[in-house]
Amino acid sequence: MIKHARTAIISIMIAFSFSVGGARAAAGEKLPDPAKAGFAERLYRIDCGHSLANDESIWTPGENVGKSIQFSSTCWLIKRGNEWVLWDTGVPQSALNDPNGWSTLPKLIVYHVDKTISGQLTEIGLKVHDITYVVLSHTHGDHIGNVSLFPDSMIVMQRVEHSWIYSPDGENENVNQLKALARKLMGTPKRLQLIDGDTDLFGDGSVTLVSTPGHTPGSQSLLVHLKDSGFIILSGDVVHLEDNFEKNIVPSLNTDKAASIASMDKIRRMMATYHAKLFINHDKAQSDTLKLLPAFYD
Repeated sequence: MIKHARTAIISIMIAFSFSVGGARAAAGEKLPDPAKAGFAERLYRIDCGHSLANDESIWTPGENVGKSIQFSSTCWLIKRGNEWVLWDTGVPQSALNDPNGWSTLPKLIVYHVDKTISGQLTEIGLKVHDITYVVLSHTHGDHIGNVSLFPDSMIVMQRVEHSWIYSPDGENENVNQLKALARKLMGTPKRLQLIDGDTDLFGDGSVTLVSTPGHTPGSQSLLVHLKDSGFIILSGDVVHLEDNFEKNIVPSLNTDKAASIASMDKIRRMMATYHAKLFINHDKAQSDTLKLLPAFYD
């Protein structure tokens, strides 16, 4: 079970601005007042793949060199009124039951898919065109592998993330490879919402996109408010493992170490302010304890 971060309660007031139409929020708003935030009705965990990496030290620099590690890949589905929000799209479902798997970095990690995302939506009576918003935590391939399945949805991401994947390559070849794959998987969505910073998706505090750069320049997390379960933070890749979160360990693939640590601090403050639980996307030990669709949090 994840351990709650031990921090003082600190209120957070972070202004943000908005881009082109889509989500209903206005410039100058901030993270929601916990006493006034609206509610989403349901939060479903979707199995979006699992992986085996051959060198854990990429995620824990200086430790666990050459040690293999298993990761979960999790997507989330949120029901809010008559609208549906999908958080990330996971590993390409074309890899279903492929013994060779699929990879973003073939020399390091291999992903496998046991269930398709479209099939899991069908379990609760949905089709891909029922998804109003597809919100992307960031553009690594295991998070955007099925964006093309949702041509009618509004694709929502941070503007700086979108700009980054089209920026000139740097010295880290692994990062360059991830950017090239992102451009391929993203394609050219016909409905694209670029946002700037923390953004209240529906304008009522029920679903809030939270800027947490560092893993990539435009990484974000998600704050969801449910009537019975309270506030839940979906990590994106602000952190990969509980131990990393507790010790401020930054993976070597992250684009900005200082920003990564600042983003983890921001999440700790939010956990205190909102009495929120943190669901860590890739922490398999934690993910295995969480409800899985068709079960849900409400």
